[in-house]
Amino acid sequence: MKTFSLSALALLIAMGSAIAAPQTDRLERASRPSALADQAPLTDAQTLGTQLVMVGESGHILLRDADGVISQAQVPVDLLLTAVHFPDPSNGWAVGHDGVILHSNDAGKSWSKQLDGNDISTLMLTWAESEVARLEAASAAAPDDEALVAALDNALFALDDVKAGSASGPSRPLLDVWFRNADEGWVVGAYGIILHTRNGGKTWAYVSNLDNPERLHLNAVLGLADGRLLVAGEGGRVSLSTDNGQHWQPSRQLSQASLYKLLQLKDGQLLILGFGGTLLSSQDQGLNWKTLALPVRVGLYGGEQLADGSLVLAGQGGVLLFSRDGQKFKAWQGTSKASLLGATALSPDHLALIGSNGLQVLPLSTFKEQLQ
Repeated sequence: MKTFSLSALALLIAMGSAIAAPQTDRLERASRPSALADQAPLTDAQTLGTQLVMVGESGHILLRDADGVISQAQVPVDLLLTAVHFPDPSNGWAVGHDGVILHSNDAGKSWSKQLDGNDISTLMLTWAESEVARLEAASAAAPDDEALVAALDNALFALDDVKAGSASGPSRPLLDVWFRNADEGWVVGAYGIILHTRNGGKTWAYVSNLDNPERLHLNAVLGLADGRLLVAGEGGRVSLSTDNGQHWQPSRQLSQASLYKLLQLKDGQLLILGFGGTLLSSQDQGLNWKTLALPVRVGLYGGEQLADGSLVLAGQGGVLLFSRDGQKFKAWQGTSKASLLGATALSPDHLALIGSNGLQVLPLSTFKEQLQ
């Protein structure tokens, strides 16, 4: 798919830009090999040992080995992929438009489809019908209970909304994925979608207990070692669960800006990256947040802590932000103004940058010297 804004995938979704009408054949047509796939838009990447796995437009999933050789994985769909996560060296999941969830059990060499937007619509419809039936029975037993009447009205609206969304086909864009291990994981997406699996994606459950009545887009999900789970998205909203997603605290609006990425540093510090140079920090597992000052106001979409503890954040207009302590940042401007959606260490000497112009490899020495 080549109709999305190249300024940034996250900005496209979170700001409510138009999403191209779904085409069912994209879910049935395999991604096509392309010698220029590494120059096409790439949206997310993760390092697996000495290999870099990247996802992007047209179902492209690319593997770059330690020698710099890039190969294209076998992918069963031909649509925009938005995020990838491997909880172990073999098992990984990728998500994207039309509600697609892909799984690999061979370190990214090949992929199979586990779910798509049609399946998600079925999950949502089953939930909505069950909720309406439950509240109708409760209201009949207590007809004067105004809270039940209001809840039933909301459930009926949700049912109508699910039916209307299903009529347009598999248009359920997914925007992020995180797995705690090879069995349990979550995906989040546009219009408040959140899904959960406990069996490696063999089956998925629609999560309805997260506080999001406006159905704002959910752009990022991240789990912590102590069982906490964080979700961030449109309108500066953040949701926190302290029990591995079983219950959610009321969502908090930390900013007016939409939030795109969640990161945890080696010392436990949490960061949220967002629109217009928004960077939020928490030192207490997401209970309290403060805004970090930045030298430029550009959208921030991805980043990584390097082996030496320094931090690189990628953003709009080809800007990178660098920090040695996770508190004070310097800005670096590349020769290209193409937006960067991620920065990942390839080796102790090189940084991989992904974005609207595909993959760039940047020597870390050159990058750091320019910021002295």
